[in-house]
Amino acid sequence: MARVCVMGGGPAGSIFAIRMAELGHQVDVIEAAAFPRPHLGESLSRGVQVLLQSVSAAGALDGALPVRKVEVAWDGPALIRNDEREAGLLVDRGYFDGALLDRARRLGVRVHQSARIVDRKQTENGWRLAVAAAAGKEILQVDFLADARGRAGAAAWRRDTTGPATLALHAYWKGAALPAHPVIRAGDAAWYWAVPLPDGTCHLQVFVDAKEFGALPKATLEARYLELLGPSGFKTGACQSPVQATDATPSVALNAATPSSIALGETALALDPLSSSGVQKAIQTALAGAIVANTLVKSRASAAAAMAFYATTLGEASARHRKWAMSYYAEAARARPDVFWRRRAGPTADEASRRPVVAADAASVASHRVELSRDLVIEDLPCIDGEFVTLKKALRHPGLAAPVAYLGNQPLAPLLSELNSSATLVEIAQGWSHRMPFKSALSIAIWLRNNGVLVEARP
Repeated sequence: MARVCVMGGGPAGSIFAIRMAELGHQVDVIEAAAFPRPHLGESLSRGVQVLLQSVSAAGALDGALPVRKVEVAWDGPALIRNDEREAGLLVDRGYFDGALLDRARRLGVRVHQSARIVDRKQTENGWRLAVAAAAGKEILQVDFLADARGRAGAAAWRRDTTGPATLALHAYWKGAALPAHPVIRAGDAAWYWAVPLPDGTCHLQVFVDAKEFGALPKATLEARYLELLGPSGFKTGACQSPVQATDATPSVALNAATPSSIALGETALALDPLSSSGVQKAIQTALAGAIVANTLVKSRASAAAAMAFYATTLGEASARHRKWAMSYYAEAARARPDVFWRRRAGPTADEASRRPVVAADAASVASHRVELSRDLVIEDLPCIDGEFVTLKKALRHPGLAAPVAYLGNQPLAPLLSELNSSATLVEIAQGWSHRMPFKSALSIAIWLRNNGVLVEARP
């Protein structure tokens, strides 16, 4: 068992603490703010619920508002997008974050709240931390340190900015004319996001270019916010909070794991706010980070693989989200000439560089013979294996967006090692049926064909 300290008690810090406690470690969380407190990121994407269920923390969603419809005015007239499944949720981050931290407490995590680390020194055996709180100062000697302070902790890590500098100006409002559902609107040189919350307030956010904003004539933050909000078309009402300015620039940490520390959440990976999946990604980094940290404190032999796995995971997620965001900014840029949109649209990745693949249809499954692509490479790559990161055989191919070791729970490399000659997809599935049900084997064979790993056999 290791002693682990987490700096920051937001979703990433709390979920990491929960998972490390479940893995048997002694965990302390240091959180500077008293809860509840408002926070950006009240709109949760559909994957959050499943992630919370995996650590028995779904109760944090009690009282959340389901998203039945979203109004979008992006590259043309306003459209209403209905979500019949109500997959998205709007939460009060004060309650949500507090509930996650309470779940950590119930697992034995020591929470030092309204506390801060006033001195930090790395030692031979870990870290020596001086923690100051209202009750006084306490010295913690820990084996491993996790940084989940969000963007406040980002400066401590070498990072790559993955998009233009962006600033969010925001405040909470009440009024009968405010939207009752989320609204996203594009302006001439900004975009707007209205998020109605469970307590009856509406969070009105304006996203602007940070460099352009800094170059404008000086005025109070409130005056600048109201001026920028004017063209949005929102009828505001009464402001319920001070106007705040928050950095919303996307970035990724380049050395997000060391043998005795790790960056989590927005400290590790800050997405473009347009994705509205920042909380989900923060939780995902916390869960993956817990596996990496568990490996680092228990197996020095696997340290390099664990750190490489985490770096690859963050890098691929950053590139995927950046590409997605640029495509949406490009839609708005076609109708708006301002540099704000051109900077964010950027050149997208050249899809033509990926080799075209031929999908397997019903007629070809039983009749067409296939073989392994000559472009396929099978190599050792770090992967999650239970509670640790280990080296596993993975597939690398131009038709795959990233290396793949498993499909479902099936390791792919051993399956492909059994293919010594051409065969139909049905014959391949029959050959794998000693490992899994025939239907599952056929699904894997078809997936491999559809992604170019299996190709039409040469005559």
